[in-house]
Amino acid sequence: MSQDRGADSLLSDPPSPDRPPEVAASLWRHPDFLRLWGAQTIAMLGSRVTELALPLTAILLLDAGPTSLGLLNVAEYLPFTLVTLFAGVLADRYRRRGLLIGANVGRALILAVVPLLALTDQLSMTALYVVAFLVGVLTSQFDVAYQAYVPVLVSRAQLVEANSKLQSTRSIAETGGKGFSGVLIQVFTAPGAIIVDCLTYLISAASLLAIKTREPRRPATSRESRSVWSEIGEGLRATLGHRILRAVLLQAAWFNLFHDVVLVLFPLYGLKDLELSPALLGFIIASASVGAFGGSLIAGGLARRLGIGPAMVAGVLTSALGLLALPLAAGPPTVQLLLLGAGYVISGVGITIFNIHSVALRQAIIPNRLLGRVSGTYRFVAWAVIPVGGLLAGVLANVLTARGALLIAGIGLIVGAVVFAFTPAGRIAEAPEGPEAEMPTNLKRSGDPMQ
Repeated sequence: MSQDRGADSLLSDPPSPDRPPEVAASLWRHPDFLRLWGAQTIAMLGSRVTELALPLTAILLLDAGPTSLGLLNVAEYLPFTLVTLFAGVLADRYRRRGLLIGANVGRALILAVVPLLALTDQLSMTALYVVAFLVGVLTSQFDVAYQAYVPVLVSRAQLVEANSKLQSTRSIAETGGKGFSGVLIQVFTAPGAIIVDCLTYLISAASLLAIKTREPRRPATSRESRSVWSEIGEGLRATLGHRILRAVLLQAAWFNLFHDVVLVLFPLYGLKDLELSPALLGFIIASASVGAFGGSLIAGGLARRLGIGPAMVAGVLTSALGLLALPLAAGPPTVQLLLLGAGYVISGVGITIFNIHSVALRQAIIPNRLLGRVSGTYRFVAWAVIPVGGLLAGVLANVLTARGALLIAGIGLIVGAVVFAFTPAGRIAEAPEGPEAEMPTNLKRSGDPMQ
């Protein structure tokens, strides 16, 4: 495998009969992709508001401490352990667009409970735990179906371009969402800011409804003749039996474990230890999205120069170094704020480079008929550790203080990046040839599509 091909290898595989035909047209002239792109952007904008608004609601209105925040984080991400594998089966059994629309509408209705309870003085941590859990269930279904839906609309030749565009506007939405959320929370309170998220989910659902491309209906026999557990097993074998995908998955899980410590504790560290205002805290966290936008612009070129594996290694190592800078930031207040912002920018650049190529790599290797279950397996393993990270955050903060816990998290991320560099995934220059290369033999196509 030559180093100079890099990410271009994702564009050279022969077409699969269950994917769109290869086309050369730019995605700027692809109406249905633009609708999906718009739906993703507006939903992400609102989601970033709630991502900060829920914990700040707990901190500012209910005086929540590290343990309560850790449990809130557990409630939000526990569904990725409980339902994600089943979500992958649904994404391969049923049309994915309908699952996406249903998840958006459901999240809007569930989140509307928070401002209603706040207005009636009935809001409690228990209510926030329940809302976070139910939203997590629908988010897990949305995320699995979403990644499997992209190859339905675009060709294999457009996967890197599609994921780069989606990541670029994701970063813009995060910048606007988290930055604007701080202002919204300061002016209208945290529950009031959540109303914005409800509206964005409904707008996103309307955009998805406008997509004209129709997915082929899954044969009824595929739902009747095979058990759910059998189909889950296929997704697990397709992922864990592939040495490259397995290495990428383990790196993602390790990163999420320690990154969640940062996600849980930095708002508390910023508000209590550094005495930042909610608005300033929001803008600092949002600076990661500025870096993410830059990462989306350079991801393709970096892989062409270094190879896919080294580009992913560079991404996770860069992100780890940026997050390690957070607890080390010191000096006068202005300098400290600049260092905190720079740490988030650097982290955003790195993790976006990794995400673009890890997702495109998976979409290129896995046949469409298995992509929902493989995406579900990824979410199950990589996100199942997040509740553990939330609990770890509470334990470390109580033992070491929030700053000490953030330092441990940064060191853990660096160790993971170094180990990943020596795995098969960290060394590859290009994607395996063919959408089913290196898959377990019993999962490769043998005539008719698997039912």
